[in-house]
Amino acid sequence: MKEKFDKNSVLGMAFVAYRDFNDSNRFDTIDIHQAPNIHPVEAKIASQQATGGADLCEDVQGGLDKALKFSWKKEGSSRAAQILVWVGDCPRRTSFCHNGGSGWDSYLSGLPDVPLMIDLINEIKNRGIFLLLSDFTDYVKTMIENIEKIYIADKKQSQVKPVKLDQNDTSSLLKEITEQ
Repeated sequence: MKEKFDKNSVLGMAFVAYRDFNDSNRFDTIDIHQAPNIHPVEAKIASQQATGGADLCEDVQGGLDKALKFSWKKEGSSRAAQILVWVGDCPRRTSFCHNGGSGWDSYLSGLPDVPLMIDLINEIKNRGIFLLLSDFTDYVKTMIENIEKIYIADKKQSQVKPVKLDQNDTSSLLKEITEQ
């Protein structure tokens, strides 16, 4: 991977766990740590447990908003990659991300305390951050398709990629990350 970027490029990792809007542990985050000191990020990831479940949708937009607020750094002429990897099994709120109606989503009009999904996706795109989307379940199909449409409309489809994940073998995700 280093041959694709500057020889002095440094791996930085961060993590956002998000749950539903009303969950007491809605977000669990750790800002960017640079290699070789990524152990705190690895520990944060390892400590996660899936919880919640009043409805199907989760706060994807809140998670993306938190990720965009991390201390992303890229030196002026650096070719270092900036990659945001989204792994999730359920879509975010509103019809932009699903067509399941109120049975899926208690907040069809969106959440009051985070930017709109389209604004978050445009910010990711406009900042040149590569967006890798895990196609983990059929529930996220509409959301991924609508995100791709935003990139295609701006002729930046090379900055987004959905990856079909097998729930029993997620190694394809690591392969895609290293190829970017």
